[in-house]
Amino acid sequence: MTVLVHEVAAAPGEVATVTAATEKATTVSASAAVAGDVETALALAGHHPAGEVAVQVRERLRDHIRVLAVPAERYAGRLPKGREKDIAASTVRFALKVARDCGSDPAVALRLLAKSVAHLARNTDLIRSA
Repeated sequence: MTVLVHEVAAAPGEVATVTAATEKATTVSASAAVAGDVETALALAGHHPAGEVAVQVRERLRDHIRVLAVPAERYAGRLPKGREKDIAASTVRFALKVARDCGSDPAVALRLLAKSVAHLARNTDLIRSA
């Protein structure tokens, strides 16, 4: 539902709907940003891993990891004991380690960061796996 500014002013009862739509748009926007950064990083890893754009993408991926680690840890904590829980928890630990230090090879760093972000996003339902 698209609500124009003049419609909000005319119908104050619609404010809750506008807020809900804005929250959903923000979530969609965040997932699109994460997915876009992952795809960009993987493409740059094969072609221009050391350029200025690649440096910026690596920093954004590190930020994504820091943000996604918290809900991904909660997800892992809710799982019943077993292999799936161990994998989810180790994925978070590995992603945080990669965010701190992913080595000196820029192509490898882009791939590790991108894959770590993708796994965390999938565990937090930010990106649905196909």
